[in-house]
Amino acid sequence: MAKKKDAHHGGAWKVAYADFVTAMMALFIVLWICKEKPKLAALIAATFKEPLQGFKGGSTDVKGTVDPLEDVKMTAEEIEETLEKISADVQKMINKDEPDDSLMEIQITSDGLKIMLFDNPKKPLFEPLTARLTKWGEFVMESLSWIIEKNKLRVFIDGHVASTDVEFKKKDYGLWELSLDRANACRRSLLNYAASPKYMFRVTGYGDSKPLPDTEPEDEENDRMLFTLNMNTYK
Repeated sequence: MAKKKDAHHGGAWKVAYADFVTAMMALFIVLWICKEKPKLAALIAATFKEPLQGFKGGSTDVKGTVDPLEDVKMTAEEIEETLEKISADVQKMINKDEPDDSLMEIQITSDGLKIMLFDNPKKPLFEPLTARLTKWGEFVMESLSWIIEKNKLRVFIDGHVASTDVEFKKKDYGLWELSLDRANACRRSLLNYAASPKYMFRVTGYGDSKPLPDTEPEDEENDRMLFTLNMNTYK
C-alpha cells in the first residue's frame, strides 16, 4: 500500500508538465498570429485597448466596433470635436514623447483631418528613392490603420516627392511614378493591418509638381505623404 501511495504522489510532475506544454503552445500561437496575421493582431490589440467598444450602443459590424454615423447625422460642431480627438490620438500614437513638426503636421480643415508625414532623412518613411516602407514607416501605417478602422474614416492619400536629378534604374520611371507608388504602398500597408478596403477612396501621385509654399522644389520637406481623413456623414 505504501508503494502505491508513493507512486500516486510521484505523478504530480506530469500535471505541471502538461500545464507548461499548454502555455508554450498558446504562446506559439500568439507569436504566429503577430507574425503571419498582422491585420488580425491589430484588431485583437484594438479590442484589448477598448474591450467595451461594441457594447456602448449604436450598430456594430462583424468586428464588434461601432459606427457612430450609422444612427445619427453629426453636426459640424460634433464632427470638428471628433476630429480634434482623433488628431490627439494620432499625435499620441505616433509622436509618443512630444510633437515633432519635422516628422508630422496635423491640421483640421473643411475637407477633414489632414496629416502630413515627412520622409525625413533622420527618420525616413521610405528607403531612399523607393516605395519600400521602412520599419518606422510600417509603424506609422499600423497606427493610422487602427485610427481609420476605429473611427470609420474615409482615406485620401497624396504622394509628393522632392525634385532630384538622380536617374532611376527602371526605364520610363520617374518622380511621378515614385510618388504614386509610395501612395499605393501606404494604402496596401493600411489594408495589411486594420483598415478596411471600403474606407480607401483615392490614391494620387503628384511627383514634384506641388512643392510646399516658401520652399524650393528640391527641399527635403517636399518628400512627403498627405493623408486626408474625413467622416462620411451621409448614409
